[in-house]
Formats: sequence, structure tokens, C-alpha cells
Amino acid sequence: MNVEAIYLNHQSELQFHLTRIVDCPDIAADLVQESFIIFFREVQKQAIDHPRGFLFRIAKNLAYDHIKHRKVTENYQQTKEQTLPPPSEFPSAEALVSVDERLAAITRILDELPMRTREIFVLNRVYGMTYAETAKELGISDSAVEKHMAKALLHCRIQFKIHSLDQHDH
Repeated sequence: MNVEAIYLNHQSELQFHLTRIVDCPDIAADLVQESFIIFFREVQKQAIDHPRGFLFRIAKNLAYDHIKHRKVTENYQQTKEQTLPPPSEFPSAEALVSVDERLAAITRILDELPMRTREIFVLNRVYGMTYAETAKELGISDSAVEKHMAKALLHCRIQFKIHSLDQHDH
């Protein structure tokens, strides 16, 4: 199979298609390159009957993974940036420092988690997605979500005790 010919024939069409999905030409260009690398690897391993369809499927999967990851990252950033409580309540300076310290500590604790575990934790705890919804969203099994959540919750529990944020356990 002439991969070079396939690249020349489909590169600009694929770039156009991915730009429409991810809404950024630079990211689309990176995804096109990545698609061809994966495509080239697969061609070495197996006979591909419909190269164009196969290539576009790889590209589309990469684009959707990128969007999913971007959404989770953006949501996580927004969550980090939202500080409580609302200004209308005029909390004392001490209360504000305390809230800021707690938020900073919680953010630090979450940042210590592996990215996938943190992503699952945020989807479940911040966005209220069920384990099944999270599994479907990320394309993994329900039991994988359970394992990641168990790991995240254990980590948080230990860290909260260390940082003495867990004020219920005296």
C-alpha cells in the first residue's frame, strides 16, 4: 500500500475535516500527523481494505478524545478558579484566608492524582456524573472507574488528615 500517495491525496481533506471538529487549525494539523503515524503503524500490522475510511476513523477518534480531554481540563480549571463564598456576605479576612487555604490545599491534593484518576474524580464529584456515565464518557469499564475513584478517595482521605482539612474526624 502506498502510504505516501494516501497522505498526499487525503491530507488536506482530513485537515479541513478535523479543523471543523476541533475548531483550531493548529491542533487539527497535529491530529492529522498523529493520524498518519497511527495509520502507518497499522498498515505494517494488518491488511486495510478501505484506507480512507480507516484513516478518517482514526482521525475522528483522536479529535473526539482531544475535545473530551479539553472539556474536562477546562471544567477542572473553572472549578479551581471559582472561589467561595459570594462577595455579598462580606466574610472576614480570616475566613477568606481560611477558604483560600482550603481551596489551595484541595487543588494541590487533586493535582497529586494521576491525570486519568483526577479526570474521573472531577467528572463524578464536581459534575455529578454516575460511575456508568463516567465510564461511557471516557470509553472505559465501570470497574476501571470504581478503581480510579477508590484510589482518588483514599488519597484525598489520607491527605485531608495530613493537612487537617477533615474537620469531621476529631
